[in-house]
Amino acid sequence: MTTPTLAPPQGGLRVGAALAVLTLATFAAVTAETLPVGLLPMIAADLSTSESRVGLLVSAYAVVVAVASLPLTALLARWSRRWALTGLLVTYAVGNAVFAATSDYTVAVLARLVAGFAHAGFFSVAVGAAVSLVPADRAGRATAWVFGGTTLAFAAGVPAGTALGTAVGWRWAFAGLAGVLLLLGVLAAALLPASPPPAAAAPAPLRQVLRRRPVQVVAATIALLMLGHYTAFTYVTPIVTAAGIDPAHVSLVLLGYGTAGVVGLTLAGALVDRLPRPTLLVAVTLTAATLAVVSAPGSTAVLVVAVVLWGVAFGSLPTLLQAAARRAAPDAGDAAPGLTNAMFNVGIAGGGLLGARLLIAAEPSALALTGGALAAVALVVVLLTPGKDPGTR
Repeated sequence: MTTPTLAPPQGGLRVGAALAVLTLATFAAVTAETLPVGLLPMIAADLSTSESRVGLLVSAYAVVVAVASLPLTALLARWSRRWALTGLLVTYAVGNAVFAATSDYTVAVLARLVAGFAHAGFFSVAVGAAVSLVPADRAGRATAWVFGGTTLAFAAGVPAGTALGTAVGWRWAFAGLAGVLLLLGVLAAALLPASPPPAAAAPAPLRQVLRRRPVQVVAATIALLMLGHYTAFTYVTPIVTAAGIDPAHVSLVLLGYGTAGVVGLTLAGALVDRLPRPTLLVAVTLTAATLAVVSAPGSTAVLVVAVVLWGVAFGSLPTLLQAAARRAAPDAGDAAPGLTNAMFNVGIAGGGLLGARLLIAAEPSALALTGGALAAVALVVVLLTPGKDPGTR
């Protein structure tokens, strides 16, 4: 699936093929990360545990990513992106294959941790590789290609994986992902350049980058937004079924959410360079508003509309927030995507944990309400930040 804003940057067939592999790798990685949210009841029953503990599999994965992203980015900074990405994709495949095969909850947690370690280095390497393939004036479009895989994961990967898991068993969904990740590792080895990243020679020291106020503001905005989003999204299945959606139709709701994300990505790609701050304000406001509606929809029709608009908002956020991070630290090499990845996963881990606690103590609707409140706090942070966007000095 393509959109007008994701037309391949110029550079020949090999560059286009390499960017397509990076897009598909992101698609598979994000699908693997978030697929448990659509299959919570089945995974819980098969592992003889509760839905809230299965939700913690998403959180455990995210904790590893949050902790390891920046150190692993620094470690891989001087590696050939070809072999770094190949190794990460193979590690992904192993983690997902073990997860698909086990019937033990502890082994399932360990398998998710292995996959999470691969994810910790993935986005910094993938974004850096995409940007290195094209001229500097096309870096934004190349970045949008990478994050197009994220949008496609929510538009097609998670709904299709949920439908497949519902039809034939969740293990087949994760086994299929392991096979796809292994194949993409082979393609990355064949298509990406073998030379070390040229920007790795003298990036700004990581500690210096992290002390900058614009960087700290971007990090706080991302963490708050993702904490709010994943407090609700990790448990979207119990939220929407409690609101009246038939469990058999959850995959269709997720399909609507994910397809709407393509619209969000398209809008972000068209507006991020011209209107970064207004576009980000609209996206954050829409996230807070739709989560508030999801918490008390009134009818299933209103619920579905709110979920779709939530998808539009979230589909735009990776591109908008990544652009803000790069503007906050233009001299930091791959540290900007590494920071973004880390903060995304701080929110994912925290959201899964917070959602698990709320699901035990309150109705599922409380998760969406809490998520909306956290997104509203992120909106306040953006509003109180001067300049064109949170990444402006």
